Amino acid sequence: MTRIRLRESRTAADEAAYYARIYPDGYRHDAWADHVERVRASADMIERYAAQIRSAADLSCGDGALLNMISRHLTRAVLGDLNGVPTSAAVSCKARVLETIGAAALPESLRHLEPVDLFILSETLEHVDDPDDLLARLTPVSRYLFLSTPVAEPADSGNLEHYWSWDVTDVYDMLHAAGWEPLEQRTLRPESTRDLPGAYRYQMWLAVAR
Repeated sequence: MTRIRLRESRTAADEAAYYARIYPDGYRHDAWADHVERVRASADMIERYAAQIRSAADLSCGDGALLNMISRHLTRAVLGDLNGVPTSAAVSCKARVLETIGAAALPESLRHLEPVDLFILSETLEHVDDPDDLLARLTPVSRYLFLSTPVAEPADSGNLEHYWSWDVTDVYDMLHAAGWEPLEQRTLRPESTRDLPGAYRYQMWLAVAR
């Protein structure tokens, strides 16, 4: 196992204050070229399962880009985020019905969610104090799960947003233990940061609840 605890957790209040401070105008995926590549690759992966997905939720949506890229396939979409859902994300959604959840953190925000076909957990699991508990809580509310997270983030990366680092095999084991059956896994090494020392690689998963 290469799972590493990177830092101690903050209280819920401190966590909310931290993200409000570092993203006062909301997270924008297009501020980083590798995030743009990752979101596009994530949408491409999800769209291969579009025939099975008519409703989807992303409760750590940031600017909503990933869910909105696939929203033309959806009859129902649910957006939420610790910092709240930006107006730009809501107006860009092409789903027939859009629901939004007020500013709330996972896993607490799950209590507001009616079941969906797909739950999106994009670059979120590493931010959560108890990732195993979150994965287990998702099986009753979603048939499919899309998950992306960095691969083996160095312990000295200095990213104060992340609590955890893990390899691909660690995440596979976590999914299985939480009641998910992986259907597909891909590892993305973004071209925009390929030659940069310490650049992130991303593991992307599509799994189904057992």
